[in-house]
Amino acid sequence: MRVTLSSYMIPELIVFFTAMIPFLELKLSIPLGLELGLSSTTTFLFSMAGSLIPPTIILAVIGPLSSWARKKSKYMDKFFTNLFRKTRKEHTKKFNRYGSLFIIALIAIPLPGSGSTTGALVAFIFGVDYWKSISMVCAGIACSAILLTAGFESVFALLDLFT
Repeated sequence: MRVTLSSYMIPELIVFFTAMIPFLELKLSIPLGLELGLSSTTTFLFSMAGSLIPPTIILAVIGPLSSWARKKSKYMDKFFTNLFRKTRKEHTKKFNRYGSLFIIALIAIPLPGSGSTTGALVAFIFGVDYWKSISMVCAGIACSAILLTAGFESVFALLDLFT
């Protein structure tokens, strides 16, 4: 008897929890959901929902956590001071001009290392407001989910033609 993950958990939850894996997120959960036999709409919705949770938590926790670390350690204070000063000094003009589009594109384009977690960290480094960051992450995730769902549907359809 072959035991699989889908025998322990419904496919929707597998897709939902898979979408929470940082840096893989939708790039893994969407093809997995389609391969598990879920419709593209169901896969899209559960992948988006799962992918929203890590950046929301990161954005809520990283500010207070970095403040606490800066108070407790001179090294961490120096690290964050240099990180914020250097990043904001060198890239503020570009970020003020293209910031929202950059974060949305960083999340939406399915490249290795990009995604909602990376977008949330970039938004934190540049000091973007929490709710504005969340809205940019949501927009990026939606664009990415649309691109990946359409792409994998097409690839799987082509593979079915040749097999």
